[in-house]
This record gives sequence, structure tokens and C-alpha cells, in this order.
Amino acid sequence: MKARILATVAAAALLGAVPAATFAAPPKPAAAAPDAIPFRSADVMTLAEKVANYQLATMAGGSIPNKASPDTPNKTGWVQGALFVGLTEMADHSSNPIYKETILARGVANNWQLGPTPYHADDHVIGQSYLWASQNGAGPDAIVPLKARFDSILAFPPQVGLEHREYSDPRGVDCDERWCWSDALFMAPAAWLELSKVTGDAKYADYAKKEFIATTDYLYDKDEHLYYRDSRFFPRRGPNGEKVFWSRGDGWVFAGLARMIPLLPEGDPGRVRMETVFKEMAASLKTIQKPDGYWSPSLLSDPSKSLPESSGTGFFTYGFAWGIKAGLLDQKEYEPTVRKGWTAMVRAVHPNGKLGWVQPVSDRPESVSYDDTQFYGVGAFLLAATAVADLDLKPGKDLTVQREVVTVQAVLNVQDGGRLVNNVITGGVFRPEREYTVTADHFIHDGRIAFEGLGWENDLVAYRLYLDERMAIDIFGKKTPGPVLQTIGQGVDNYHEMALWGMDIFKVGETVGIGGIGVLRAGKATQLGKAVISVKVLESGSGHAVSQVTNTGFDGAASKLVTTLDIGQGSALTRVKATATGATQPLVTGLIKHPGVTVLKGEAGAGGWAYIASWGKQSLAEDDLGIAVFYKPGSVTGTGDDDATVYVTFKDPAAIDYAFGIAWTQDQQGVKSLDAFKSWLTARQAELAKNNN
Repeated sequence: MKARILATVAAAALLGAVPAATFAAPPKPAAAAPDAIPFRSADVMTLAEKVANYQLATMAGGSIPNKASPDTPNKTGWVQGALFVGLTEMADHSSNPIYKETILARGVANNWQLGPTPYHADDHVIGQSYLWASQNGAGPDAIVPLKARFDSILAFPPQVGLEHREYSDPRGVDCDERWCWSDALFMAPAAWLELSKVTGDAKYADYAKKEFIATTDYLYDKDEHLYYRDSRFFPRRGPNGEKVFWSRGDGWVFAGLARMIPLLPEGDPGRVRMETVFKEMAASLKTIQKPDGYWSPSLLSDPSKSLPESSGTGFFTYGFAWGIKAGLLDQKEYEPTVRKGWTAMVRAVHPNGKLGWVQPVSDRPESVSYDDTQFYGVGAFLLAATAVADLDLKPGKDLTVQREVVTVQAVLNVQDGGRLVNNVITGGVFRPEREYTVTADHFIHDGRIAFEGLGWENDLVAYRLYLDERMAIDIFGKKTPGPVLQTIGQGVDNYHEMALWGMDIFKVGETVGIGGIGVLRAGKATQLGKAVISVKVLESGSGHAVSQVTNTGFDGAASKLVTTLDIGQGSALTRVKATATGATQPLVTGLIKHPGVTVLKGEAGAGGWAYIASWGKQSLAEDDLGIAVFYKPGSVTGTGDDDATVYVTFKDPAAIDYAFGIAWTQDQQGVKSLDAFKSWLTARQAELAKNNN
């Protein structure tokens, strides 16, 4: 987010902060029963206090959420500032004095100072809590530095335009001296407007109204009635050609309007403009709310393929609930939207009060998981909760349509921006890619690509393909069914150590790993070698994950290999189909031969699938793992064993067709012994025969 987004989330490890506290929580969400969703004011506030108290407790302990930005610990910054805006509403709604006391204590600790960047809206949002404090016990001293800052801005107003440069531009982003990005409309204007209300001096409100109108004229799409995050997104389009409107970015605006409008007198031209935009946005947002109650991270993307996201949904739910209470939105028309949004938010809360499904710091739609949380997401939740509590709705029928969390996906997260430090790229932000060509300067372990390659997973297994000269396939052992690949390998975790979900359990060495395609050179199965590599994610999240990888020039300039990898729900197998042209040497696939394993070979059954396999203590968790490649005997010239790899050589490189799979003693398949693995192999042969195509 903002210029600070250049600091990678990986740098959070350098903060010296305590890792996120470990509170007991389930590995995946359990849908709450309809009657468990609180709607009565008292019940809503009980949950709000649970979430707020969890957050305050973890902050007091020094915890920083995983994948947090480096400025998260900044006590005057936007990440915590947005939380404190939510705490002001908690202080107004709850009899528990802790929220008021926390706000006052933070102001004192900060000496009532704003953030260090004079013009940047991010450094103004904490001022909203100071303004509240000035009216609730702290007195006028609480806003002296804020008033001085705003007076300075008025004395020397910014002289820049609203066009937003790329964060990688060496000239920097100078438009952030004004409100040139959507988030700014939550961060700063309410503080300016309230300062006018507190002091009686209209000059602050006049500035806020002028800048709000300028930003709206520039970023507001009059057809979609949504805001672009900034001008860089004007030409960008999603995978289906849709405009890219970021959920949290528009959430910042929608919530910001709910905070700005009541600070202006009725009939004020600025307020009239804000109310018009608010009602237009509400009508648009109502139509694109997903059946499960969330809004998609990319608002106009295919809702059937998007994950839940709670920060944008929280801000939207707040805005809708506030709008009904304020009389701007018709309750009969919009109450179902509030109910669905609030239901979704409740389902994002872990049993211990942790809020999940919060997209990490970014400036655009990104991947997100149930375990992801951030301070600003909790701020959004508290705003939503207090506004829903104000409505005191009757319990009612669950209006959401729940669907299982996507467990089948292909993941390719690539770091955008950054610089090379000690041979590792840092300082960028990881973004999911549907198509990507590996850059010529990429090298092994450079950190450009999350977990070094393309990943695919379902409820049982996860694999990755190294996108470099190795082109070997590795294994992530999964102990839980939920999706994990979108969350790992981005510099803030160590997937080589056991986690709740599992870990990287395989060592590929200098081989093809399990099921990678290699070249038979001098009688040895070798890795494919250097090539130009491009990747396409063809399908993800709809019961199958299908990816296509193209290698050009791995065996002379004329050589080309196009490989399709397909995994489906409920199966440990990946089906591979490939076509190679121009290669001068035979192509192979196979299995690394770890010391001490039992090598197995199975003849083709009635379905026509034979296998090579191994079983033994070959996992990096130091326990038993079975690995197998299944092939059609007629498609290979034979099997081989070069002591490093057990392999098969393909007869026709233009018609490669095989499958591979694994069974780990800690995964959900229940294979704990060699005999059980043999039975598993037979069952997989039958599975392939049944699905043969």
C-alpha cells in the first residue's frame, strides 16, 4: 500500500517483533449455524468485544501478524490508525472502559503526533482518534499537533497532479501529497472535516471538500459507480476482460463516505455530492455481493472463483448499515445486503476472536486465506459490528449461500518490484499471475517466485514445479484439506519446518524429483536444463487445477516442450500430458531413488496402467512416504535405474501421457505401511483406468 508497499512483507522479519501469538484455532473455517449469527445489538457487541479484546491482547504481547508490512508496528501509521478508528466506535458503543483507555493511552504515548510524512494521508488517519480523544477526556491539547500540521498544509498546499506513478519509478510517487489513491479518502478527509467542526473554522472542511471532489472526478468510474485504486488501474483488465476495482480500495472509500457525510451540515454542496456518490456506490455494490455474503477481492471478477475477503467486506457492511441508520438507504432494499455481509464477517472470526480472511497489505486484489489477519481488517470489523448493532436487527433466515472453500488450485505468485540484496530479491510485493514468462535474469533461489515455481494442490496433496533449469517436481505434504499454497514461500514463513498444515517433505536433488520431465543423457535421467519458460494457469478452483508450462530451447534452439498438469478434487494423482518437438535426445520421467527405499514395479492391469514406485523413510519429516509414476507400457521404450533415478523413457515425445502421485503417513489418505501403499497403488491404477482418456 502506498510508497511503503515497496518494502516487502518479508521484511517484517527484520522488525524485531515477536511472531504472531499462537492461539488455538482450527485449520479451516467451520460455517456457523444460521441461529449462531448475532443480530441483536447486545449479541453483536459481545462478538465485537471478543474480536477487539483478542486484537488488543496480541498487540500488548508485541505480536505482529504474518505477512504484515514493515510499517505495521508504527504507532502513528495507517495500519494501526485504521484499527483505532474502529476503537473509537467501540468506545462509543461499549461499557468496557478499555477501548477509551487504549485510545487515550496511545495518544499520550504518541505525544499526539501524526505520522512523520507531512502531506501523506496515511499519516493523518491516527488523527481521527485524537479528535475523538479531545472530546472524551484528553482536552484540546490532543489536537494541537494535528491542527499545526493541517495549517502548514494550507499555508503550503501541494502543487502536484493526481496521476500515480509506478512504485518502481525512480522518481517516486509524488501525487501522494494529495489524495490520489482511493484509500486516502478514508485516511484523511474525516479528520479535516471534524477539525472544522471542533474548531468552528471552515477552512479545513473547505480543503477536504475540494480535494475529495478532485479525487472523485479523477478516480470515480461513472459507469460502474466504483473507484479505481489509482490512475495506474485505468487501463488494466482482469482475466475475463473486466475492469479492476479493488474491494478494499473501494471499501476505504465507502466507509470513508460514511464517516465524512455526518460531519457536514445537511444541504452543504459537498455533502450533497458525497451522498450522491454514496448512494450510487451502494446500488452498484449491492448487485455484486457474492452469494456467500463477501465481496470478491477484485469486485467485478468471477465470483465463483474468488476467495472470501473480510476487510473490504467489513468496510462495505459498515457503510450499508450506517446508510440505513442515517436514512440514506432504504432499509427494506438494503437490509438483506447488511445481513449477508455481517453473516460473512461473523464466519471470518476464529473461535478465539481472531479475524481471518484479511488480505495482506497491498494496492490491488491479492490472494488471501482464512488464517490471514491484519490490524486494519479488525478496524473494519469493529466499524461493521457497531453499525450493525445500531440497527438491532431481529434474528432471521440465513440469506447467504455457502460453498466450500476452494481446495483445488494452481498458484503462481511472483514478486513485483524489489531489489537484489545478498542474492535474494526483496522489497517487492508478491502477486498472483495467470500467465508469466520467467525473466532471463532469474536464477535458482533468487526469491522472485514464491516457493521457486508453480504450485498446484487439492484437499489431499500439493506439488510444485521448479521454474528454472531443474524443472523438477517437489512435494508439499498436507495434513489438512484447506488451501495453503497461496500463503507460503513469500519470505515470511519457512515451509521446510512443520506447520499445522504440513511442510515441504521431499528432496529432489539433481533429479526430476517425482514426475518431472527430463532428458536421457549418457544413460542417465537428467534434469531438463536451461530454457525459456512460460506458464499459463488454465483453470483453478472449479474442481480441477490445470496449468500449462512451455520450455523452449532446452535441447538446442529448435526444441520445445509443452506440458499440461491437471489435478482434481479428492485424488492424489496429477495427470500429465506433454508434446515435445525438436529434441535430439530421449525424454524421461521418473522418481528420485533415495537410499534405503523399497522400489516397486507394477505390471499393467486391465486398465493398461503400469507403475514404478518407492516406499520408505524418504520424507524430510523423517517418516514414510510412498511415491509413484504411472504409465502406459506401450508409450515407453522401457524402464531404467541409474542409481539416482528410477525412470521410464518415452517412445513418442509428441504424445507423452502419464500420472504421478504420493501417499504420506501424515496426510489424510491413511497409508501407514508398505502393504497399505501397495493397496494404494492398485487403487490408483483402477482410478486411472476408470478415468482413462
